[in-house]
Amino acid sequence: MTEHISIQDPEDYAPEDLMRLAEILFSPLSSVAELERVCMTLAHLPTPEAQDLLQRFTSSPRAAEVSWLECAVEEGQQVLMEPTNELEEREFLTLKVIQELIDESSELEGDLSQTRVSIEKAEIRLGALQALAAVGKYDPVALLGYSGGIDCDRNHMDELTEEIDLKEAMVEHLRNSITTPRYRNTDPAFMRHVHWDA
Repeated sequence: MTEHISIQDPEDYAPEDLMRLAEILFSPLSSVAELERVCMTLAHLPTPEAQDLLQRFTSSPRAAEVSWLECAVEEGQQVLMEPTNELEEREFLTLKVIQELIDESSELEGDLSQTRVSIEKAEIRLGALQALAAVGKYDPVALLGYSGGIDCDRNHMDELTEEIDLKEAMVEHLRNSITTPRYRNTDPAFMRHVHWDA
């Protein structure tokens, strides 16, 4: 594997330099060492053009010759996303909050679905108990407690729905508050792999 390099300064790379790197990547005559050197450079060059070029190379017939290409693409995306000022730091953290809210909302959706199924099953049981009570095989007073449990589950469903709606509204508000273009267009799922030390 090519030696790891530090983050590159985008000002050191003119469009002509990127064209030269693209020629090396897509040339059938380039050595594996050259491919690896270019991929390592692109992975550490925080510009959308460099990351697009690296991503395009993943579809190349020669992509398999760079065994760590997938890692380079991921690292390149992380390098591109790194905040460079206070506003970007705040918006990068906002993306993390959005990702967490989306994950929490998904968990609540699962709870809501599970509660809905529990209610449906309880209603089926209640129907059977009501039929048995009608023919004297079950105490009709006990039906009140059973239907009260169903009502509690319905109230819980309403609470879950309200909480999901609130989290979705927060996500929408936070998405609209982001002004940094590369963060506005980023899938918040990317942030699952980003962690802060408390």
